[in-house]
Amino acid sequence: MAGLTLVSRALGFARWIVQASTVGAGTVAGAYSTANQVPNVLYEVVVGGALAATIVPLLAGAVRGGRREEVERTASGLLGLVLMVLAPLAVALAVLAGPIASLFPLSQGVDPAYQRELVAGFLRMFALQVPLYGVGVVLTGVLQAHGRFAWPALTPVASSLVVMATYAVYGQMSASAPETPSGASLQVLGWGTTLGVGALSLPLIWPVARLGLRIRPRLGLRGGQLRRLGRLGGAGLWTLLAQQASVLVVLALARSGGRTGTVAVYQYTQAVYVLPYAVLAVPVATVLYPRLAAALAADGPEQSAVSELAARSTALVVAVAAAGGGALLAVSQGAQTFFSLLTDVEGMGQSLAVLAPALMGYALIFQVTRVLFAADRAGSGAAATCAGWVCVIVVSTVAVRVMAPHGGDSRATLIALAIGLSVGMTVAGVGLLAALARLLGTAVLAPVLRALLVSGAVAAVGGTAALQATSRLAKHATTPVYLAACLLAALLVAAT
Repeated sequence: MAGLTLVSRALGFARWIVQASTVGAGTVAGAYSTANQVPNVLYEVVVGGALAATIVPLLAGAVRGGRREEVERTASGLLGLVLMVLAPLAVALAVLAGPIASLFPLSQGVDPAYQRELVAGFLRMFALQVPLYGVGVVLTGVLQAHGRFAWPALTPVASSLVVMATYAVYGQMSASAPETPSGASLQVLGWGTTLGVGALSLPLIWPVARLGLRIRPRLGLRGGQLRRLGRLGGAGLWTLLAQQASVLVVLALARSGGRTGTVAVYQYTQAVYVLPYAVLAVPVATVLYPRLAAALAADGPEQSAVSELAARSTALVVAVAAAGGGALLAVSQGAQTFFSLLTDVEGMGQSLAVLAPALMGYALIFQVTRVLFAADRAGSGAAATCAGWVCVIVVSTVAVRVMAPHGGDSRATLIALAIGLSVGMTVAGVGLLAALARLLGTAVLAPVLRALLVSGAVAAVGGTAALQATSRLAKHATTPVYLAACLLAALLVAAT
């Protein structure tokens, strides 16, 4: 799975590069990036928190016991519930696109009417993404509960290829007037992006069918399943509300503190930031989650193995996240140099360096919340995670107000947002480890803390040394040589 995830994320990263070189970081890019956040935020807030981490626990016991009819009934009920909620929401988003577009703050140097027109147009084309996300998550959960991880790792490849092709066509169509593209080119950009979400979700129908399952949307979840879904999903919902609130606040801060294109640069920065997390930490936690859920759903001797499995897997996630943080620090200035060949990304390098410590907390959110969900102790995990995202909102707001008080300062705004995320993720990570200790005993933290201290120290020292060495090299080497040295340094730091 790690290899497939690496390919998927590499293509995902390439997608951001293609976007930077074709869509750029101007008025259209800002409107596109703003509108493209809305369907995902709506999906996550409405049902995402009740689905993402709950499908595997709901299905694990039935899958392990070979109760196929129960699996089909539960999965069909989840799919019906998702479509019942998200389809009307997609219609509402398309109808209310204009008023929603007027709610977003405007960056300096942009035509307000044109910006709102662009955002509204993209929202209408992106509305279909909302139910598509829901279908994809249900089918992914079914596959993962059966120990099938390849297809959920492969469909992002198809999605990235579709979206990159969309960007390439748009770039050709708008080459003569990139800041005032034709209506046809905007249609290609918008609908092509939505087609990419379809490529992420709809191909999963085939591997689910190969499991021999007949899954059809219907409203038929039983009382016990609904109660557990409500219990686990309620905790997840609060977490997602806090996270998506932070997304919207950060989006507004990037626009008010920065200038035209700061939102796009922030998203390019985030694409680099999540790459080591997605390639190193996510596969470990994802593969182990069904095992944890099945062990906790069973009675008898398997329960005794849960603490050891949770401790070792969490320590491994911390270690690989620390390695990713060191690599991110090492490559931070190189990433800015690379993206600057495509568009203006002032402040990206410093922002990435500040974001490096956030990776461990971010990885702990993914790992520990799943342990707590599998143990039916989602509330404590939700509280810690919510506290972290609230800190992101508060610290980011204060930092932007202090560092970019008059707006129009992209570099200061990006660094301020990175400070907020690093502080918030650290708070969440500490809170989640405390919740894990309350569940399984303080002994579970011993390997985690060892990994944190050793791996964190090695990553910090190695990343800083690599950054300083490559910065000195930049004064004398050509750009290709410098970029190759940055990549090599990042790989060496991660390998240590």
